[in-house]
Amino acid sequence: MPLSVLLIWVLLGALCRAQSVPSFAAAPPMGWNTWNKFGCAIDDRLIMDTADTMVAEGYLAAGYKYLNLDDCWQSNNRSSNGTIVVDPVAFPHGIKPVADYVHAKGLKFGIYSSAGRKTCAGRMATLDYEENDAASYAEWEIDYLKYDNCNYDEGVSAQLRFRRMREALLRTGRDIFLSVCTWGVENTWEWAPQIGHSFRTHDDIYNGWQSIVEILQVHAKVVHLGGPGHWADPDMLEIGNGRLSIEESRTHFSLWSAMKAPLILGSSLTNVPRELYAIVTNRQVIAVNQDPLGAPAIRVIHKFDDHDVWAGPLSNDSMAVVVVNYKPYPQNLSVDVVSDLGYQGGTARELWTQVDIHLNKSSILTQTLGPHACAMYKLRLGRFVHNLTEAPTTSTRYEAEALENLVQGLARRKGCELCSGGAYVMAIGNVNRPQTGTLIFRNITVTPGAYTMRIQYLDCFSWSTCGDFFTRRWHLRIRVNDGEPFWVAVKSKRNPVATGQYAIGVVLENVNQIVFDDPFNYGPSIDYIELTPRNEDASHGSNVFELSFMESGDPLATSKLGRVLADFFWELLFILINCGLILKILSMLYKYRHRIWYYRQL
Repeated sequence: MPLSVLLIWVLLGALCRAQSVPSFAAAPPMGWNTWNKFGCAIDDRLIMDTADTMVAEGYLAAGYKYLNLDDCWQSNNRSSNGTIVVDPVAFPHGIKPVADYVHAKGLKFGIYSSAGRKTCAGRMATLDYEENDAASYAEWEIDYLKYDNCNYDEGVSAQLRFRRMREALLRTGRDIFLSVCTWGVENTWEWAPQIGHSFRTHDDIYNGWQSIVEILQVHAKVVHLGGPGHWADPDMLEIGNGRLSIEESRTHFSLWSAMKAPLILGSSLTNVPRELYAIVTNRQVIAVNQDPLGAPAIRVIHKFDDHDVWAGPLSNDSMAVVVVNYKPYPQNLSVDVVSDLGYQGGTARELWTQVDIHLNKSSILTQTLGPHACAMYKLRLGRFVHNLTEAPTTSTRYEAEALENLVQGLARRKGCELCSGGAYVMAIGNVNRPQTGTLIFRNITVTPGAYTMRIQYLDCFSWSTCGDFFTRRWHLRIRVNDGEPFWVAVKSKRNPVATGQYAIGVVLENVNQIVFDDPFNYGPSIDYIELTPRNEDASHGSNVFELSFMESGDPLATSKLGRVLADFFWELLFILINCGLILKILSMLYKYRHRIWYYRQL
């Protein structure tokens, strides 16, 4: 998206939303959450001690005002009137005294639930009890609700379930920030901005640099859809949890700040190393995140597995720029702020070193960046001079993670270093019974006719690897437009970092929809499909048809008996050999039964 167009969009949006954006959601929320560090090992003492630390150590003064209690504060029960029962061991006096303590420190207090039958950790959740729980939250004076998406009933859309909670919260009359935590499922960004004040775009972050890279591959495609009152959320911060280097932590914080992501700390706040404390309390970087314009930085230059340049407008004709080195070794990287970013004149301040560079002398910013390091600049006193545009593409490849596509149920986008577009769609099929996942390629516009559709896939994955030792195939039901389903079982690669391909024939109309799912079995993760015209008549009797051995790449994908014999050849051979040995032994025992009887008599 052109930066100047983005600036105009944000300014117009700000005027239209001036009366509708609540003050508590006008900037990305900043705070602390229990989950990344403590999981279910929480109690009232931890929360009160953390509140003390947030005030005493300057976190509140730096802008971190929310103290958020994640999963496991609940029991597994409700009272006879439907009120949720708090865990009596972890919180023996209930939630209200804890909230009062947090509020007395000048902080805001947040809580967690899920739009399902159980939370992600298996505690009592909110589905069908929205009014009860909203009333409890208002009574406890809750300020923030992280609302997750685990253990829901199949067939009930996330949009409906989350809207019900939103309406219940509104009816309480209390200002409560609603964080929609659906991990990007069901194209969260298409509906969540009208329901919540922030919306998750990716699966949960985990403690490591690779997780940050994976998240960026998806978040970069939707970050521009966030803004005041509906912030795009790539998940919480992992700084301080022991896996990220100082440079990686600085890059993590720079990107999250520039993208206008919620800045929610997720580590212990006691005995924080000085270098990490300096990162998360850098006032100038935080000011970029809290800038009143509310325009997220977008990825304007991306050289896969090499480097990125992110840029976005700030108030007062300023600009934020982040240059990232993805290599595990130092690189000398340059960016031309005029030709690459459309900004002329003024000065550039590097916000970590506090070095000022005058752009009237040269428009080139050059920096040597260490492994996974970044430079973060604020450009000011200059002007925007031209737009940035993306190069057009004529490829017949359709990426599964593209925003035009719809993911339903548990299916969701995930960053993937080896995938062609940097991401893929996982959790397709019956991956978490009874919950399923569906991928729909929408609005595929082609010249009507017959095509070869090549599918690049990876092994099934949801929250963990699917299947077991005996899982040799991933199952797919493929439907084109309103045609009959076509069932295939593609071969497992038995390697989470390897891709496979399978090809079928399809007959397409001018505008098409292609659906991948399976209501009964695990399905593969999908990287992309590729369409190639076939020089043949399009009358096949079905709009999906099988190809020859050489074309399909897997002649057994549609032959159940054949693939069982082939996939389990060694196991079957082992069984046959053992059966043969057993028969041989039984035969020998029968043959020499009289001798055995004779020796037994002796």
